[in-house]
Amino acid sequence: MSARALMESSLPDIGITDQEVLALIQQGQPLFDLLKELIALRKWKEEQLKTQHREAERMERMLSRICENCKDTASRWIKHQNGSTDDLPVELLHTIFHYILPPNTLLDSTSARGAHTPWHRAMASKTTLARVSRRWHSIAVTFLYEEVAFRHVTQVQSFASALRTNPDLRHLPKKIVVDCPVATEMRDHVVIDLVYILTQCTELRSLAFTDNLFAMEDDLRRVALYHFPSALAATVRGLSGTLVRFEQWPLGGTPHFTWPVSCVSAPRLIALAINVDHAASLERIEMDSLEELDLSREYALHRGEDYSQRFINWKLPRLKRLVLPMATDIQGRVLQQFGGSLTYLEFRDHLDMSHRWNKGPWKPYVDYIHLCPALRHLVFQSPNISTFDEFPSHPTLVFVDMWIHSPAGQIRRDFVERRRQRRIAGELQWKNVRLLDRALSWNRQLAELFPPDVPEEELPSVHTIPGLSIIHTGWGVYRSDLDTLYPPTPENPEGEDPDGSSDGRSMSSDSDDTYTDRYDIVTDDDSVTESDGDTLESEVAALAHTHIY
Repeated sequence: MSARALMESSLPDIGITDQEVLALIQQGQPLFDLLKELIALRKWKEEQLKTQHREAERMERMLSRICENCKDTASRWIKHQNGSTDDLPVELLHTIFHYILPPNTLLDSTSARGAHTPWHRAMASKTTLARVSRRWHSIAVTFLYEEVAFRHVTQVQSFASALRTNPDLRHLPKKIVVDCPVATEMRDHVVIDLVYILTQCTELRSLAFTDNLFAMEDDLRRVALYHFPSALAATVRGLSGTLVRFEQWPLGGTPHFTWPVSCVSAPRLIALAINVDHAASLERIEMDSLEELDLSREYALHRGEDYSQRFINWKLPRLKRLVLPMATDIQGRVLQQFGGSLTYLEFRDHLDMSHRWNKGPWKPYVDYIHLCPALRHLVFQSPNISTFDEFPSHPTLVFVDMWIHSPAGQIRRDFVERRRQRRIAGELQWKNVRLLDRALSWNRQLAELFPPDVPEEELPSVHTIPGLSIIHTGWGVYRSDLDTLYPPTPENPEGEDPDGSSDGRSMSSDSDDTYTDRYDIVTDDDSVTESDGDTLESEVAALAHTHIY
């Protein structure tokens, strides 16, 4: 037996026993060699004990960060012992779910309706995770209810009932979207349920309304004159302690109702998207924390002698991002008031009305950017790329994005050819100019979700979520199926930009298969019908009544 084998049987004790010394003497080694062996054995034994102590301290630190009911499971996991997925720590399962589900920023529920939308497909994936087991349900339900969208009156009633029977649900919703048509006879009952829901959801951060709440009227003139329920407005005002984003979207740009803007003057409000009527624009509004304002659904026309005083009493000292409509005459007035602090400016044309607009300049992105001396990022819509020839010089403008229908085929080839030039207006470089696919405009944050300052070595990249695949290149952001419908020409197969980087189908290694496997939990079956969407919504409602803790 070797000396090391003798030592392995007595690791807890550093001292050398008599039997071990006698065993070494019996081997007939000289005294000098014997002493060297004894010293080496003692040092080896001390190192082994130090290693054991360090491992014990490491496990104790890891276990101290895990909830009590998971410590046994985590201990087995740290020691690499086998177990089922239900035995994984709650924190680890939560991280896994967070990784495989697409981010909510790519799932705009405000404009997403029907069973084929990315938002609906992602909800189906969340429902699938919640139905695997009780343990998975308790974790997946936090993702399932973090963003609640009401499309039908029955959903409002069902969720209000769920909150009454299961109060633990009130901490889960972070965003609520009210997008359900309500008949006049039912409106008072729905408002009562909405007031209850908004009162109970104490962790709410974002709230969105559409005109669907008042859409089911026999005479649309009554809709326009409908007084917004004071109880609901007071409830929203009571959310000022937690609310950071508020959105109110008229359908089709028609102001069926306008929100009482004074009720959303919350001290923590960072982002506001609202349709402002003439009277509200004259009010005295102060929002010290507001950084983003979206008035792109504002289509009010000139009326009243005090029209020139609109927005003059609005105080928004921290405003950095502003979104304005194309077909209106308020751009100059608003930019004179707030343009000094803007770094991001966008002009949207939801109804494609700008080419019919004759009451003012229909190219505000050319005529008004001089009112924004600190502007860095400009986004606008135009039917063709020749607009860039009219751009004035701007000292701070760095990035320009243009919404355009189907950035493919000849449009793409012409644009890539233009990018071979060095500069556009003044110091603006052509490589910082991009095209955005108009079909993706339902995602209002697209230009920032796929920022123009991504390093060239990381592009192009593919981002796949259920039902949709988006390509991010140096020259634009567009649907991946455009490359299939309009493949790059043989003369320029990769759509190279002036710096020689590839903008074609050669994608980053962490983008194509990785994103596809990561998000495609639900198969893309085009046979899904609207009734399937109703089935999913009923399943989600049923899950709300299940005890989650």
